[in-house]
Formats: sequence, C-alpha cells, structure tokens
Amino acid sequence: MTDLILPSNAHFLNFRHRPPDKRLAPWVQCLWSMGGHGQLKTSRTEKLYPDAGASLSIKLTSLRPIITLCFNRRTLVETFDTSTPSLGIRFKAAGAHGLLGLPLEAFTDGFHHLEDELEPLGLQELMPIVERLYQLDEKQGLRLLETWLLHRLRRMPILNSRIVMVIQAIRELQLPPQQLGATIGFTRRTLERKLKREVGVTPGQLVAYARLNLARHELFESNRSLAEIALQCGYYDQAHFTHAFQALAYETPAAYRKRKLSQIYKA
Repeated sequence: MTDLILPSNAHFLNFRHRPPDKRLAPWVQCLWSMGGHGQLKTSRTEKLYPDAGASLSIKLTSLRPIITLCFNRRTLVETFDTSTPSLGIRFKAAGAHGLLGLPLEAFTDGFHHLEDELEPLGLQELMPIVERLYQLDEKQGLRLLETWLLHRLRRMPILNSRIVMVIQAIRELQLPPQQLGATIGFTRRTLERKLKREVGVTPGQLVAYARLNLARHELFESNRSLAEIALQCGYYDQAHFTHAFQALAYETPAAYRKRKLSQIYKA
C-alpha cells in the first residue's frame, strides 16, 4: 500500500514512480509520473490521506503547464485522469520546507496553483525547467526535476538533523512527542514551534497521521480484529479507534476495510 498523497489505486491511472537520488532521500520519497502515452481518457476518484508530506505536481496541458502543491491536513477526495501527462515530486515531512523553503503552515488544505506565485516563493527557476519538460520523455523529465532538486540541496541550508530524527521517531510511533523532544534537548514549546514551521503540523497531528497510516495498512493487509488493530496502533480502545479514524478518513475502519477489499475483487 502506497502512502503517497497520490491515488491509492494508481495502476488504473498509468502511475509510475521511482526512488530519488540517495542524496535526496532524507527529504524526497519519490519522483513520479502519471497519464500520457496516448491513452484513452479515463478518470478515477480517490482519497488522499494526510501524512505530513507534500506533493509538487506539474500537469503538461497543451495551453500552459499547471504547477500545484498539495499539502493536506485532512483527507481530500480528488478525481484524476490519464488524458494529460503529469510529473511530480513527493516530499517527505519537512522536505518541501528544507529543499524549497516553502512555509507549509501558510498553505491550507487542497491543491494550490503556483504558476503565478513562483517568484514570490523563490522558485522562479522552476518555470524554465517545466517548459523543457514538453520536449522530454517521462524518464528524462524526472531526471531533470531530480537535477533541479540536487542544485537546491547544495544551495539550501541543511535541516536540523534533530528535527528529522524526531519526525521519523514520531512517524514510527516510538515515543510520545514530549518524551522525544526532551531526549534531544527540545522543550515542548520549541518542538511545536519548529514542527509548525518546518513540517506545517503539530506533534499531535504527526502522531494522528502515523496511527492512521498504520491502521490503514493493518485493515488492508491483516485479518486482525478492529479491537486488536486499535491496541496495536496506540488507540485506547476500539471506540477511540473508530472515532479517531473516522475523523481523519471520513469513514469508519470497518467501512474502509470493506471498500478496500471490494476494490481487490473488482480489479
């Protein structure tokens, strides 16, 4: 199961992705492409679950490129189609801030069109790169985007490694945020402030997203009961699990499991 802010049934949309250069691995989850190749137009509505990462996507329409950033703190429902080729970058938590300098806490939920905001955001060099994508095939285009990120990496200040460590530990549900912060010298207030600025969410939201992702995986991949999954993912009990899951995913755990299994049987 992929944890990208991208369609969960992406094979229906001619979706392809590859890992980044190892130098970018702390900040980038993957580079991806979707659609194109002269396919007949098909579309599919999917849920995009929050996980504190962000996606920069470039849709190569015939009139002008559409450059969007998706950073959602709640589950979004979007319709994707294969009629127009798209390429993009999936950033890990803190990656869009570390490599692009984007103030994620200023972005609200949804897809934000950036074409006319690149200069104010300090990304004006991106537009000539995007225009070159029209002359390149999919693999060449992804290599060009990766090269651009490597240039950004050399120019941007290195992220505080302690924050990266805290983010990873929270996502793996190793310790509560307060204990993690204390072990590396951050007060609760400092940790909250740094995460808000560099990740765009609070420590509590990071924990909620991590539990949601783990629960989604267990609901889909295992035959464990809801009560067992609740305890495994750190919820107090099944009732707490159901309430917290529904608040973020807009459906109950039981409904999610039923829907995902039905998609397998229909495939």
